[in-house]
Amino acid sequence: MSEDIGVTACFSQRVGAWFAGEGRASVSDPVHLRQMNMAIALAASRWNEFAGDPDAVPRMRAWLVEVRRRAVERKAHARVEAIDRARAWFDSCAGTG
Repeated sequence: MSEDIGVTACFSQRVGAWFAGEGRASVSDPVHLRQMNMAIALAASRWNEFAGDPDAVPRMRAWLVEVRRRAVERKAHARVEAIDRARAWFDSCAGTG
């Protein structure tokens, strides 16, 4: 469980930085940014749901892969970009990126 606490702290710092200003500084289109914000918030929420489970990290990775796949199919470019960012943050926090 302590591993999940470390991943949670790290991931929440990355998500928090995004909402504190990193997102606005890097995405100029407000509609695109809003769509990215929703996807990033959903990823953070999903991790909070999984954290503490024995298979939390692989479940989160599988969820991110599936959400990205569906976003690509729908040509939801903002969601793909957001999930790619969230995946990079998560992998870095989980020690695999």
